[in-house]
Amino acid sequence: MIYFLLTRRNSFTVRNFLRSRGSAFSDRIRIIHWEEIGHLKSIRAGTFVFSDLDFLTPPQRLVAVRIFRQLQNRYPHVPVLNNPEAVLLRYDLLKKMAESGINMFTIARANEPLSHLKYPVFIREADRHTGTLTQLLHSETEVKREIKKLNLLGYRSEALLVVEYVDASDGGVFLKYSAFVLGDCVMPRYLNFSHDWNVKSMVSPEDVLMNSRKAEVAAYMNTNPHADWLKMIFNTAGITYGRADYALVNGKLQVWEINLNPAFVRPPKRVTKDHQQQRLMRDVFYNRFMAELEKMNFTSDEMVQLTITRADEQQMRVGLWPRIREGFHNRLVKDKLRYRVMRKICLAVAGLLSKGRIVSFKKSKCL
Repeated sequence: MIYFLLTRRNSFTVRNFLRSRGSAFSDRIRIIHWEEIGHLKSIRAGTFVFSDLDFLTPPQRLVAVRIFRQLQNRYPHVPVLNNPEAVLLRYDLLKKMAESGINMFTIARANEPLSHLKYPVFIREADRHTGTLTQLLHSETEVKREIKKLNLLGYRSEALLVVEYVDASDGGVFLKYSAFVLGDCVMPRYLNFSHDWNVKSMVSPEDVLMNSRKAEVAAYMNTNPHADWLKMIFNTAGITYGRADYALVNGKLQVWEINLNPAFVRPPKRVTKDHQQQRLMRDVFYNRFMAELEKMNFTSDEMVQLTITRADEQQMRVGLWPRIREGFHNRLVKDKLRYRVMRKICLAVAGLLSKGRIVSFKKSKCL
């Protein structure tokens, strides 16, 4: 058995895998929501994958730490991926990468001093995978104005990162590499191109850039050229299950983030909507990933008995307001037309509020 510990909202990642390429594992993979950790009190032994640690609050991560310690102390032979005591979340990871000289850029929380940052910068969430929340900003005045607008939309300053921009383009084309780790195995996931610095992982069948760089994509997927560097990054981050997004800047590899609950995107139903290079990358990746997943499967009739208190269970439940706020923020960054319209309206209202143009409202009605 393999158990994925995930938040309920974010469990679609593994569900998508089981509905498509991973259907052969449907009887060996089980999702356990962090909100329902009572299921861990008595459970058949298996491999435990601690995922979505960045979606947990600090008190909730302490509960995850206690569960991990019980598994480690009582059942040291049972495999556990992602030690919650060792995993570096995005802020700590990128700080460490900058301080050690691996990354040529640094970050700050939005509630920290910003004077040391080099411009331009952009703002993103510290522990969510919603991408950039702003365009490139060229001064501290612009940054503070955008932070104020985001605050009005329900974003807490301590949950926002101000990130220095690094030009990762090559001849006007931006490259984004992505690689998985499962246990001690590192494998390429995809290589994407864009004329926009904010590179997306999905492309259309007519994508000219992808069509023109087939050999580059095939070479990356088949040779795994950055495996040693990636192993060092994953080891430094204390991560044994996740996906790193990174780039090559002036011959130097730079890590952007490591996602602890990477998505498994189901392919389009119509072949005509599926890019040939996307299919190639999926085929190469899934062949390796599922082979490693087979090795990771832990078979035993032993029962694991863990102590989960009522206080632990209550701590892992998420209140109504945080769920509403997160749902709003998730929709705010989606690329569908209705959400783009919603985003423009909400940002416009927040902009007016931040300038004092609307005096009868104290909070954005977008919330």
